[in-house]
Amino acid sequence: MKKITYLLLLCLTIFSCEEILLEDDILDAVVRLVAPVDNAQFASTGITFTWEPVENGTQYQIQIARPSFSEPLQIVTDNTTDTTSFTTQLNVGQYEWRVRAVNSGYASAYTTRKITVVSNEDFQSNSVTLSSPSNDIITNTASQNLAWQPVLGATGYQLQVINTATSTVTFEQEVTATNYAYTFPEGNYQWKVRATNGSQNTLYSARSLLVDTTAPTKPVPTSPANLSNTSDNTISFQWTRTPLAGSVETDSIYIYTNQNLTTLQYKNREASPYVTSSLTEGTYYWFIKSFDAAGNISQQSTVFSFTLN
Repeated sequence: MKKITYLLLLCLTIFSCEEILLEDDILDAVVRLVAPVDNAQFASTGITFTWEPVENGTQYQIQIARPSFSEPLQIVTDNTTDTTSFTTQLNVGQYEWRVRAVNSGYASAYTTRKITVVSNEDFQSNSVTLSSPSNDIITNTASQNLAWQPVLGATGYQLQVINTATSTVTFEQEVTATNYAYTFPEGNYQWKVRATNGSQNTLYSARSLLVDTTAPTKPVPTSPANLSNTSDNTISFQWTRTPLAGSVETDSIYIYTNQNLTTLQYKNREASPYVTSSLTEGTYYWFIKSFDAAGNISQQSTVFSFTLN
């Protein structure tokens, strides 16, 4: 009865009843924690918490209390993630951490463990948690704010930028802040950060990105020929474009039924040739634009027209 009442309240206050009916019930699911083990002790302040995925759980809520949830002096962390791990920095002290699985209609019970951070003597076992930009982004914005979370006890950070095509360090800088504005040339890069306390260094944490600021070349329509006539309603639209190195490029065809290009008949991302037999008699006007995964857009091609008799 309590479970039914809970679901009704959830239906009325947060989610639509339709959403709940479509979601799988995970109320009885158990989150199996992987690491740290219960009552683990650490001589470094950087802790990574991991757990096993829960079937039909779309996200996980992790909470960390100091010293415990029954007698909390502080809720250090209350975070929701779609991954099965979470890394943070904790001061010396005793903690409880717990994780539960959630989806749009249900939440499992929490699974709880204890840990103790006894010191930060093993500083080199810490890790730097990178914040932004996200890993493996493809972007046409060359100027990026590289940011990471602070490491307790760190007196500074070493930043490196590596050209992955040549495996060479193109930039290196010592900083005391937890961010650095850097303008990337075009290409594939890895940026890495490690922390130091003056006598010990952590390992580098790294992320990758592709910077592409060049628009695709202007495509050239070739068929059907401009101002041509045909009685065959199976039309093969063809064009050419010189590909460029960088992010993946795609073409989009636009077909209109008027010369002012205000009445759109068809638009879609297509490869050349694009074949269709759905056009009826009339005059059509078409052109191509090209796009890349970084967000660059080519110039519009010349507009071609043809008449289908």
